Amino acid sequence: MNSKDKDIKESPEIEVESPEIEVEEPQVLTSEQLIEELRAEIEDHKENFMRLAADFDNFRKRIDRDRVQQTLRTKGEVVSKFLEVIDIIEQANKADYPDLESSLDGISGVHKLVSGFMSSLDIERFDPSGDQFNFRFHEALTTVEKEGIEPNTIVDVIQSGYKLEGELLRPAKVVVSKSFEEKKEIKGE
Repeated sequence: MNSKDKDIKESPEIEVESPEIEVEEPQVLTSEQLIEELRAEIEDHKENFMRLAADFDNFRKRIDRDRVQQTLRTKGEVVSKFLEVIDIIEQANKADYPDLESSLDGISGVHKLVSGFMSSLDIERFDPSGDQFNFRFHEALTTVEKEGIEPNTIVDVIQSGYKLEGELLRPAKVVVSKSFEEKKEIKGE
């Protein structure tokens, strides 16, 4: 042996510690232990479900409360605008008009005020005279026979209809034409 080999052989051996990996052996649960674990899991899910149901119920109540408050605010805004109209009408009612012309001027002023009020709320009046009857926008009060007029044509408007922001607020009350039938006299025998 040469000296190098001798040095290698004589050198103390170094032991390397390898980390011991612990392998967990799967626990074998008895049926009672398994049932208890499943019961605990069911209880956790049940508790989570109950919390979620309570949260949803609180959310629904908050939405309902907010909706009621918004409706009340909207009503308040409309009524506050309408109070000015009521005040003007009361003042006109109390006034002494010396003649018919000043009375008509007062009524005209109230009409302008009401028209401005309706415009501020985006309320549009519609008069369907001469249009074809449409049950979505018109309420037929009666029908009449008119010669030379197409059936289902609106011949008279009893009460105008109104739309709020393009949606029907009140249908127009109308008189509608029906087909004209010539009445033939029946001659007696």
